[in-house]
Amino acid sequence: MVNLAKLTPAIRASRRRGAVIVLMVLLLPIAVLMAAIAINLAYIELSRTEMVIATDAAARAGGRDLITTGSMTAARNRAQQLALANPVAGTGLNLSNSDVQFGTSTRTAGGRYNFAANLLNPNALRITAHRDGLNANGPIPLLMPSVLGTGTVTTTQEAISTQMEVDIGLVVDRSGSMAFAANEVAGALPVPALAPPGWNWGDPVPSGSRWLDLAASVSVFTSELSASPGAELLSLSSYNNAAITDTSLTSAYGSVVAAMSLYSFSFANGSTNVGGGIAEGSAALLSSPAQRAGAAKVLIVMTDGMHNTGLDPLIAAQAAADAGIMIFTVTFSDEANQVGMQQVATLGIGRHYHASTAAELTQVFRDIASSLPTLLTK
Repeated sequence: MVNLAKLTPAIRASRRRGAVIVLMVLLLPIAVLMAAIAINLAYIELSRTEMVIATDAAARAGGRDLITTGSMTAARNRAQQLALANPVAGTGLNLSNSDVQFGTSTRTAGGRYNFAANLLNPNALRITAHRDGLNANGPIPLLMPSVLGTGTVTTTQEAISTQMEVDIGLVVDRSGSMAFAANEVAGALPVPALAPPGWNWGDPVPSGSRWLDLAASVSVFTSELSASPGAELLSLSSYNNAAITDTSLTSAYGSVVAAMSLYSFSFANGSTNVGGGIAEGSAALLSSPAQRAGAAKVLIVMTDGMHNTGLDPLIAAQAAADAGIMIFTVTFSDEANQVGMQQVATLGIGRHYHASTAAELTQVFRDIASSLPTLLTK
């Protein structure tokens, strides 16, 4: 005879296992559903993040091309190229022509920027990107379709690239070597080879000199600024043994060209105090009554030689960087200390340029004018 009392615990255990299995069967669809919802939500968030990246990249690229070329067609094409290069949900983002708008972005008293569509001298570009039925890519397909009651999701993202207001401090070398030609070794002769008979320091700088090459390049630079849709302010500081500010921050760029011409008519000898020039240029930006709150501060520091007197350029550059000033450096002639000026530019989160000839120097200043900062204002 079977002892039922002895079987009772086993039966109870079996019943418990059966109940757990039933519970698991009941909960499994819910767990799968919750997992599917989580996967879809994560995919939607990832796609939106990709949309932000693609839209911002397109706005930056298009905005930079708008400033550098002045062509709305080129800017639109560039924005569309960058959008396609950045996938959203596995597919490059298509921007139609109407998704790219041009206009004027102005800073309000509260520090915000307002965009208004305007095809006359635009300084900003607005990208309105979307993945929906109106976009060539269509809506974003979900990884787990129908779980949320739909197989797709739509999203829209906007970004505006605006050329920032820029206060520029131009710092130029007027040491004695600048009276020599770019292809001469300064100091190999007591006076420049192209100097006329009887020439002395304090006379007009000889033709073909580095200084006149620089003056011509600065004239091109100011012309580029004048043609820019931005409203840059420019100061001029110069240095040999000592540094001075020749022109305070101004929108009258002709005064900078005129100040350089004064040295052309009477050029003095002197050493090369690059650090003093950087410090003087920084002061011209930071202490001028004309400086603008919120404007980017940029120094362009040019030399044709080696720092040999005064404040260490790296110390001066670090102080400028700590004050929020970006530094571009330009070396002219193969006698210049390219390594040292590269270090200065690195400290100033900027870029170093080198020119061996007058034509290269002019192109450098064109490139700098086209590289002035742009800002994503939305």
